[in-house]
Amino acid sequence: MEFTQEKSTIGMVMSLRGSFTFKDYHSFRALLDALRSGGQHHVLDLSGLEFVDSAALGMLLIADDEARSAGWTLILRHPAERLARLMETAAMDSIFKIEW
Repeated sequence: MEFTQEKSTIGMVMSLRGSFTFKDYHSFRALLDALRSGGQHHVLDLSGLEFVDSAALGMLLIADDEARSAGWTLILRHPAERLARLMETAAMDSIFKIEW
């Protein structure tokens, strides 16, 4: 997984690309560290993800938990169709704030 970040006055927009799997744990930790660096309104743009495994879904849950604990708003933006179906099947769309 690769990600880029854009900082705004209210938070960060992180755009994720490629495959997001268990092996991306260290990149994910770097993403969380960047989110902690400022702002209260953060967006993870998932439109560039081609593949996500179950560990990556767990990491997204960790990000959501961290956001709630820290008082941030975290929005998952534009998950690809396959990921969106997976999230709906797992009822994760009731946990996350998602912009379809």
